[in-house]
Amino acid sequence: MEITGVETYTLGLPIDRTVGDSRLEITDMYTVVVELETDGGYTGTGWMNSLGFAPDLLERFVDSQFADIVVGTDPFATDALQDRLRAQTIYYGELGLSAWPRSAIDVACWDIKAKAAGVPLYELLGGDGGDGKSGDDSRVRAYASSMDAHHDLDELTDLHGGFAEEGFSAFKTKVGDKSPTEEARRIAEIREAVGSGAEIFVDANQAWTVAEAIETLDAMGEHGIDWIEEPISQFDLDGHRRVAEATGPPLATGEMLNRPEQFRYLLERGGMEICQPDLIRAGGISGQMDVATLAATYNVPLATHFYYPVSAHVVSAAPTGYVVEYIPEYDVAPILDPAPVVEGAQVHLPDRPGHGYRIDPDAKDERLVTFD
Repeated sequence: MEITGVETYTLGLPIDRTVGDSRLEITDMYTVVVELETDGGYTGTGWMNSLGFAPDLLERFVDSQFADIVVGTDPFATDALQDRLRAQTIYYGELGLSAWPRSAIDVACWDIKAKAAGVPLYELLGGDGGDGKSGDDSRVRAYASSMDAHHDLDELTDLHGGFAEEGFSAFKTKVGDKSPTEEARRIAEIREAVGSGAEIFVDANQAWTVAEAIETLDAMGEHGIDWIEEPISQFDLDGHRRVAEATGPPLATGEMLNRPEQFRYLLERGGMEICQPDLIRAGGISGQMDVATLAATYNVPLATHFYYPVSAHVVSAAPTGYVVEYIPEYDVAPILDPAPVVEGAQVHLPDRPGHGYRIDPDAKDERLVTFD
């Protein structure tokens, strides 16, 4: 089988209000779609979510740098294809921006592979359709994650209390831009809203120094924190170990990493206690599965970052698969056919061959964004 065509386009997904984290404010999201056609009659779909930044560059990157390489290749030979795409970008950086379109292509290839095999993606990856915790072998547990750094206390309480009413038992909130006392007060409000038995995760998006992380986590500790995510700069590799050793909650990180070697360094040194590969930064399905194997070697839970419709397949198949992240503000359900189902704090795994989703034709017509 050969890939015969590459189509790339961008869809707009405006957000109803300004949301963000300690570093970022977002009002619009763009989804850059990559579709691969084959001479076997199968179409594979991958996508990248651009949070208001440079969707035109991502779209043009595929068309100008990768499309000619992809056409004529075997979609089953994902490792060989990824090597060729890396070689195309190595002199100006195979990581960063270039990793995104390469990963989206990998997702589309795995979609084709599972369709050709006639099985859901999780089954092709070796999963049984569950995470061992849900009680239902066609679902994977999810946590509610919100871009809520700019919410006031009442909004924060209403938001997470609403998630609890929907059945979620784990919640993530943004921290990192306030004093330790104020951060602790916000956690106390969430704890009151979701109950003593719920899990609360906090995400600083690399905003703190090691000392600030330790001080703020100490202030929040009495309210029960179940992991601390990205407390410090991704480049302070040894600092991760220091934070992990000095604080109680497990240190979660990995969403900004691109290569398995980067994960291995932190796993070996105890600076990654929850492993969070991002589907589109870490190399698509191929990359996430490589990281899942590493995480299992160190007996570290895998909690994928973002992209829940596809990443749920990986968590199902991963030996230490734990949970997927569901961010309502960034949900791509409005553009997918059929829409992904998140119900009772669980992502339903599609029983259709492939990863289970295509771009809704009507959504494509209504939301298409063009660039000069």
